[in-house]
Amino acid sequence: MLGVFAAVAALCGAFAPWAVLPVVAAACWGCYDGLAVQQGGGPGWLTAPDLRALALLCAFTVLGRVLSGPVERAVTWRSEAARAAVETNPLFRPDDRRRVRLERSRSRLTATALGLGLAVGLAVHVHTAVAAREAQRHTHAVTATTLLGGMSPSVNRHTPRDEAAAMVRVPARWQYPVGSPHTGGVVVFRHQAAGARVTVWVDDAGRPALRPASGADQAVFAGLVGLTAFGGAEALAVGGRRLLRARLDRRASRAWAKDWARVEPDWSGRRNEDVGGR
Repeated sequence: MLGVFAAVAALCGAFAPWAVLPVVAAACWGCYDGLAVQQGGGPGWLTAPDLRALALLCAFTVLGRVLSGPVERAVTWRSEAARAAVETNPLFRPDDRRRVRLERSRSRLTATALGLGLAVGLAVHVHTAVAAREAQRHTHAVTATTLLGGMSPSVNRHTPRDEAAAMVRVPARWQYPVGSPHTGGVVVFRHQAAGARVTVWVDDAGRPALRPASGADQAVFAGLVGLTAFGGAEALAVGGRRLLRARLDRRASRAWAKDWARVEPDWSGRRNEDVGGR
């Protein structure tokens, strides 16, 4: 699994700007090494932090960024030449160059956000799989017998909303471990009669427990978390890019207004008229 996260770190590093590389390496390391929210509500490590993994992921992040430079220049040499020709224009201000670099970083930041979402999704899938295997060791499926039917008067409350429900909760009895009877509520279809046999999940003591997550459940949950992480990272990138673009636009407007105030009298001839009037 460390190799998978190293590949993700290298992929993110290949597209991310240099300033974002520490964030990429830290995110991949945190996802791999077990940074999670503990039961107390604060962040913490599930295991002892692995500094060797941090060094490896940092190395792969930098390696991906270094190797992407020659490949990008070889693939996009025409656009690089065109950009260099445009930037040599004396009218091309420093803020114009920053704006061009900001626009060029759009695809890089999107690819980086996608890679970080993939890393988060992989980490969640690994952690949920471990939790599911641990839950399967202490969760057991037993057969319970219902004590009342779904249409029993003690179950129905005779309200339109309850009568429209297809599933109802009825009391049932089961044994786990063998010779230890337990009773509790189970959810059955409304048409099922008393004495129906249903499967319930219990813990080692025979108390009702949640069914362990299946492989499909784990994949769907990890995918949703990964998509959420990608959406959040992309939203941050878009918001930051718009803020920087607005700042550059304001600076450019002030610079143009200042320069126009200096050259406008000569360009319009108003300065000559003032001199001639005198």
